[in-house]
Amino acid sequence: MRQRVLVALMAAAGLAGVTTMAAAGPAAAAVIAANSQAAAASGGWGKAAVLPGADKLGEGADGQSVSCPSTGNCTAGGGYFQSGGAGQVYVISERSGRWGSAAAVPGLVALNTKGDSELAGISCTSPGNCLAAGTYLGSGGQVGYVAVQKGWHWGKAANIPGLSALNADGFAFVHTVACVSPGNCVVGGSYLDASGATQAFVASQTGGHWANATEVPGTATLNAGGVAQIVAVSCRKAGTCSAAGSYRPSTSTTSGFVVTEKNGHWGSAVQVPGLAALDTGGTASPVALACASPGNCVVGGSYHDTAGHSQAFLAAQAGGHWNKAAEARGTGTLNAGGGAQVTTISCPSAGNCSAGGFYTEKGGHLELFLITQRKGSWGKASVLPGILTHNKGSSTQVYSLRCSSVGNCSAGGYYENAAFREFAFVITESGGHWGSVTEVPGLGSVSPGGDSGVSQLSCPSAGHCVGVGYGTSAAHTGEALYVRRT
Repeated sequence: MRQRVLVALMAAAGLAGVTTMAAAGPAAAAVIAANSQAAAASGGWGKAAVLPGADKLGEGADGQSVSCPSTGNCTAGGGYFQSGGAGQVYVISERSGRWGSAAAVPGLVALNTKGDSELAGISCTSPGNCLAAGTYLGSGGQVGYVAVQKGWHWGKAANIPGLSALNADGFAFVHTVACVSPGNCVVGGSYLDASGATQAFVASQTGGHWANATEVPGTATLNAGGVAQIVAVSCRKAGTCSAAGSYRPSTSTTSGFVVTEKNGHWGSAVQVPGLAALDTGGTASPVALACASPGNCVVGGSYHDTAGHSQAFLAAQAGGHWNKAAEARGTGTLNAGGGAQVTTISCPSAGNCSAGGFYTEKGGHLELFLITQRKGSWGKASVLPGILTHNKGSSTQVYSLRCSSVGNCSAGGYYENAAFREFAFVITESGGHWGSVTEVPGLGSVSPGGDSGVSQLSCPSAGHCVGVGYGTSAAHTGEALYVRRT
């Protein structure tokens, strides 16, 4: 039904109810001191908790996306199953540090007549002003939808304008959403045309008005093999965005493209410069994209080298010009097992970015890396601090990395213990120094029944982050979790 990942981490504290040690007495002071020490040991992360009301909607709930335009003001969402097995989507908002209750996206249940809806993402530009986008399965097949939140109030989900006309074979997918200000957003994904080919689409909202979805300019020429999609979009100014995706130059090869919108007009998609020279195996794919400002972006993903190994790549755009893609520096040495990929990128300012991903040890186990760009130059990838101590299974992932400013970032995902059970983790960088991977506090209480993980983070200011994800209750049903760093 939906992507298998994502835990809850939330940033914002609020001062209401704070009690000083002097006023509380010795016993309370000891408790406060102990809690402070625990918070410090975990990098300031509080205990994980269930998103209010998510467990009342149905079974198998999880947290998939969160966006916090300011500390204490967030909107999140995820999926759940109704008693009959229908997959639905919920949204929930935190206002001034207090969470409301999870509720189904208005109008989506009525559209989702065949019971399979998904959330691609949520993007907020100011408190209470957000856009949610995804797909549902109705009488017309798989369709893309958007739902707008204004002043904390959600309007009804509606079909993406113009997408049905493109989606002749009824199999559209929304993969990504980005908003830069209220009423100025972009969604992107894929659809199946009349010939049965998968094409990439983009739809833009300007001043609150949606233009019809269109095939990404230039992809018709690139996509001779008939499988194209947008996987990521980033916007830093209304009408000026960048997007990345994949396409098939032939029926047996895959490559990556980038495309830029300027002043409301999308240019023509081009192959990621330099990617063809790297990708001798013909299976390159962008996964993540982040822009610090218009014309200053980074895209990353994977490609196959001459030995048939999957390697991680990064390509940076500076001043509107894309430089050639290159292997993420240092990952080739780490990747003795031949399977690496960039999975997440964050760019707090032009030329200053951080990226995370995975590589494969010689024995076949996955491990995680970090790599940092400063003043336009990439450093050398290094093992995510502490992950080797925690990850005793065969798999681990870093799903989300977010930086509030240069040198102040957080990341999250999961690692496995020796019994191959997944545990949600977080790790924090402060003042340019990364701490160590830490199991999300409190998992024993909210996820006693099995796997957990952090799906997405949002960090509106230094020291404050919020994330959402998944856990497993004692009854072995899914839980939608959140956690915050303050």
